Amino acid sequence: MTDELRERLARLDPMHPGVPTEPATTETSRQLLEDIMSTPTRESTEPSQTPRRTWTIAVAAVAALLLAFAGGLTLLGGDDTPPVAEAPPLELNAGGEDVMASCIAFSPDELEAVAELAFEGTVTSVEGDTVTLSVDTWFRGGDAAEVVLNAPQGMEALIGAIPFVEGDQYLITALDGNVNYCGFSGPSTPEYKAAFEQAFAQG
Repeated sequence: MTDELRERLARLDPMHPGVPTEPATTETSRQLLEDIMSTPTRESTEPSQTPRRTWTIAVAAVAALLLAFAGGLTLLGGDDTPPVAEAPPLELNAGGEDVMASCIAFSPDELEAVAELAFEGTVTSVEGDTVTLSVDTWFRGGDAAEVVLNAPQGMEALIGAIPFVEGDQYLITALDGNVNYCGFSGPSTPEYKAAFEQAFAQG
């Protein structure tokens, strides 16, 4: 190292006079310089993730608040749509003083004349003198999903009594709350159902 260079370096970064130095042209100095120049600097080329991470956390927090608010509205009855109420079971008298006391000839016209209510249903239970039917089709006069037939005098006392069997389908008509017998109610068959469809074609 020349005296002039040493003086310039001393002015920039004073060094103790006792520190040993050697000329820059020596092999050791050249190797040290190459090592310094070839060492890569560690500068991050990726953009900072802090702003993005902060934004993600903020969005997640807002979403959580919205979900909590929506859940609160549900618990408080936010849906104002009232539930559809199902019609209560229809009860009919399957016997009594108002039951047809004499049989008349069956025809679609007579069927239409004596029937205030008419439906096809499947027996779901038979308990004593009470029969419950699930309505499959209403032909006239009702909208209940279930019909209960009560026979206070016992089924065996009815004229032309119907042998109700659980799981079977029946075609039932009624007038003034009483089931019609004598061929105007009975087990469902294709021919019998066709007569009902003809009699109640106009509803």
